[in-house]
Amino acid sequence: MYEAFFCLEDAPFVLTPDPRFLLRSKGHHEILSSLLYGITSQKGLMALIGDVGTGKTTLCRALLRELPPHVQSALVLNPHLSDVELLGTILDDLGIERRGATKGELMTTLNQHLLAAGEEGKTVVVVLDEAQQMSVEALEQIRILSTLETATRKLLQIVLVGQPELEEKLRRRDLRQLDQRIGIRCYLTPLTRKDTARYVEHRLRVAGLPGALPFTHAALGRVYRWSGGVPRVINLLCDRALMAAYSARAHEVTPALVRMAARNLEGRRRARLRAVAPEWPVLRRLAMAAGLAGVVVLAGVLATSWLPGRPLPLAAGGAAPVAMLSAPASAPVRLEPVAAPPAAPAAAMAGPAPPEARPVEPMRALLAQLLRLWGVADDLGPAAVAAWPLGPGGTLDVAAVAARAQLAATFFADSGLRDLRAVGLPALISVEERGAQQPYLLRRLDRETATLVAPAGEERRVPVDQLELRSAWVVWRNVDLLPTDPATGMTPMVIATVGLRLGKLGFLSGPPPATADGRLEQAIRRFQRSAGLDEDGIMGPRTTVALARATAGPFGPTLQPPPATSRPLN
Repeated sequence: MYEAFFCLEDAPFVLTPDPRFLLRSKGHHEILSSLLYGITSQKGLMALIGDVGTGKTTLCRALLRELPPHVQSALVLNPHLSDVELLGTILDDLGIERRGATKGELMTTLNQHLLAAGEEGKTVVVVLDEAQQMSVEALEQIRILSTLETATRKLLQIVLVGQPELEEKLRRRDLRQLDQRIGIRCYLTPLTRKDTARYVEHRLRVAGLPGALPFTHAALGRVYRWSGGVPRVINLLCDRALMAAYSARAHEVTPALVRMAARNLEGRRRARLRAVAPEWPVLRRLAMAAGLAGVVVLAGVLATSWLPGRPLPLAAGGAAPVAMLSAPASAPVRLEPVAAPPAAPAAAMAGPAPPEARPVEPMRALLAQLLRLWGVADDLGPAAVAAWPLGPGGTLDVAAVAARAQLAATFFADSGLRDLRAVGLPALISVEERGAQQPYLLRRLDRETATLVAPAGEERRVPVDQLELRSAWVVWRNVDLLPTDPATGMTPMVIATVGLRLGKLGFLSGPPPATADGRLEQAIRRFQRSAGLDEDGIMGPRTTVALARATAGPFGPTLQPPPATSRPLN
């Protein structure tokens, strides 16, 4: 009912396992990468364990969407099957005609199909959801299926998906052989506070939200506290909160509306609690009073434990070099790396000034603007920004700041507009202006002009032929955790992930390679050619970031101008 009120195209918080709504957090990415690697490299038996409501089924459907074309898949959702019914269901889901009705006949049919698929270079995977409810006989049948193999490879890849009770069941003595065969185990945990906020925004964006997020920062904090980061509970709570906002004709969801939604969801459970323990408010006040008394006592102990004149401990951080931009329109703009500032005087080495006393430098202000483009809302106040860590040279540690927001930051040395156009992401750059380097945010880039944002937020458009860039910082979302160093990072899992991504984008046919062979190099060259990068066939920093940008699709900021029909950016 509230979709039109909030300008949404779809319902954002439905409980169906739609893989479009899957937020690829770090934990989700690691699980997907591990399972994809296990399937494509024929590891045999794998397990995905997660508590109720953490999104296991959605992750399974996303996994099936990620599989390359040469992989045949079957998804078994009904755990209450006998061993014979399980075999028949697998055959039906794979599109194989049953030849016979006994267990032996069904096993023969499945084995023949697996041998034929293996000869054609195909992989067959079966995903069994709610496996903790499967009978011991059905799980023993899974063990037998896992023994179907040749001298060099497993014929059937099996993924058991279930709640923690599955691990308890696998510890049974009569299932120890099955437990020992599991080569990959993945554990799906609830979302963190930051990922909860990202999850809410991600679902709203997928549902078509065009403008600002309707949930306030405080409301998102209350969503996390009430849900504990469990996606199913987040969906229920946000759906009710949006409905409450719609009923009140409010375009902003406040903590009060989230609290109202939580009370609505608790319903009779809270009413029964009050009936059993009507004195609960009194007990809560007594507990709060006791807690405050404990805090006062603890503060007194800490205060007496510090001797006069003893300094408090200070935090330190690391850093990386930075280069940043603007110039009069009448003069060409040259971009040079910013030299490291001179060493600070000895008096300044005593310690950093309090965050409130330090001004927000231009580079910090621009990085805060760039993080907002990525949907980061936490820790961007003046005090927090002023306290961001510095590196050994005294420059801002952009990579460390981005990592706090679960983003990656890569410094492109000797890069021009051609490279940034190929990557397609906003970048922090610098230009020489009146004899000094000035930082800017490159926000838009078309054929003739570049839109630059100054630290104070004002925009200016500069002709492309007047910009000569030499370096830049690019912030990006590394959903596949790919390394940017091609010399040390091309592990078998990274090679499989790159191959899967290139295959999805149409640059690699057939199964992903197990090693960095000539077929993978040619696929990388084809991708580089399409993106406008130098065709060296190496997964270097520019190619890695460009591949991550292409994988992300419409999500995340871009250098491309918005469509003519869309609303202008704030």
